[in-house]
Amino acid sequence: MQYYELTATVILTRDIHYTDAGEVIGQTINKTMLQDSELIELHSKSDFKHYVFNSFYPVEKDGVYREGRIYIYKIRSLNQDFIKKMKELLPNTKADIYKVVAVQRKTINRPQISNIYTLTPVVVTREDGKNWVSDDGVGFLKQRLQANLEKKYKAFYNEEVCPLKDIFTGIEVLNRKPIAINFKGSKFLGSKLKLWFNKDSDSQKLAFVAMACGLGEKNTSVGAGFCS
Repeated sequence: MQYYELTATVILTRDIHYTDAGEVIGQTINKTMLQDSELIELHSKSDFKHYVFNSFYPVEKDGVYREGRIYIYKIRSLNQDFIKKMKELLPNTKADIYKVVAVQRKTINRPQISNIYTLTPVVVTREDGKNWVSDDGVGFLKQRLQANLEKKYKAFYNEEVCPLKDIFTGIEVLNRKPIAINFKGSKFLGSKLKLWFNKDSDSQKLAFVAMACGLGEKNTSVGAGFCS
């Protein structure tokens, strides 16, 4: 198993608050995909698109990324063709808030994963349509995260994993209050997490998918659930 990663180096053309960064990057990725017929087909799919991205780095202490400064962000995917095409097309995309000046690509082979951190907040939707927050407890969160990873794995590899038990040996919520992410005039609420995984083969496969495609929901719209 492998996943593929792009590192985009960008210069901002205006200031942007961190709560808007995910939507801005997601919009640019969408624009890039519209330059290629196969990527247009992928973009139009309603199921899992099997990629995720993070936010601008380095982080600014006051939460505002500055015009004229250089930042990087990463895109990951299980889909090698997607990454190849994005590497070629991304520098040609006319973005409203930043200019892509360089793109680098690398391949990551599946490692043994004991634990991961989420660098961007994880978003999970409850049955009532609201986003999960820490007061809801981790039981529901674990269930939804595992089910989501199983679906992503099956959708890409066309086979099922059958873990004998909970793939997680522990989950820690790292923020005291929910983290807001702006999107189309509304907000998603998410949380940054540390998660520990079982060592069995199926749990490790799903841990790898989390690294490659992100945890939870909204991975391709706002870059939620990007892991390290």
